[in-house]
Amino acid sequence: MPLTNGKIPLDRLKWVKFVVLFNYRKIAMVIKYPLSAKSNSLSDFKINNIHEMISGNGEYNLNSRWYTLIFIKSGSGTIQIDFDEHSALRNKIFLIDKYKKFSWTKNEDLQGIMVQFTDNLYNQIYTGNPKIKSDQTLSGEFPPIIKIEPDEENEWNNLIEVVLKEYTKRNENSREVICLCMKILIMFYRRKANLNENLFIADRKMKIMNDFTLLLNSRFSEIKTSKDFAEKLNISPNYLNAVCKEISNKTVSHIIQERIILEARRLLTHTELTVSEISFRLGFKDNSYFGRYFKKALGIPPERFRVANYKATAVKIKSVKMDKII
Repeated sequence: MPLTNGKIPLDRLKWVKFVVLFNYRKIAMVIKYPLSAKSNSLSDFKINNIHEMISGNGEYNLNSRWYTLIFIKSGSGTIQIDFDEHSALRNKIFLIDKYKKFSWTKNEDLQGIMVQFTDNLYNQIYTGNPKIKSDQTLSGEFPPIIKIEPDEENEWNNLIEVVLKEYTKRNENSREVICLCMKILIMFYRRKANLNENLFIADRKMKIMNDFTLLLNSRFSEIKTSKDFAEKLNISPNYLNAVCKEISNKTVSHIIQERIILEARRLLTHTELTVSEISFRLGFKDNSYFGRYFKKALGIPPERFRVANYKATAVKIKSVKMDKII
């Protein structure tokens, strides 16, 4: 429901208990906030109520620029991230890369908050300036899901409530407060996922891996060889391969193939493009070569993958509709 004359309908306001530390003392207060307010001043950040966002079996956005942080508060459901399904239960938190596609395939009165932000906001979190790139990329670094313990729940909820308050009020320094809270939430996530400093084997090597990942995600349809990627990164192919094997335990060629095949699977599943059109979009000049490339990776040709996946998707959609009827 849109805002009218600057006012928010009372039925869209939720009461929450908000606890802050002031001079080492906990102060409890009650605030009201809307769960899906919009703001031109925060175009790179948004918050939504999960229950309001879920409709049907969900839709995939094939051109997303948003990182997504999801907090499950109650209920249950199933979230599909690319082609992997995860159960969504209370105290589970998801952090989804902007290059990952997700949808809800099942919903049992699921309640929670979905926070989304772009590279601009993430850069400001770590550098203080949305135009200065952070050297701590989110792409490929974090596992997609963690589970917090009951005694950790208040820490997360308090921070989320601060973010909600600032997102609603749009005070002069709201953006800065949101950035500070988001930095703490991401640090909590990193800690819970056991992502300590040992992950960053060496600053230079991790930067190379991050730069390679970003370049791959933006140009996988144009660049297909480790030699060409290494040239763009101004390093030797052997060194790029060594870095990838040390950090991901995969060769450059394998990582490139995984990314191309992932995009092919997405397009075969979520679009009506023909195999020839998909082949062209992915940068293959020869349609038959694309077919062999796909079959070598997955064991079946693109046409059979589409038919098999269509049947599986139809069963899921039917199941979701039956659940709603029941």
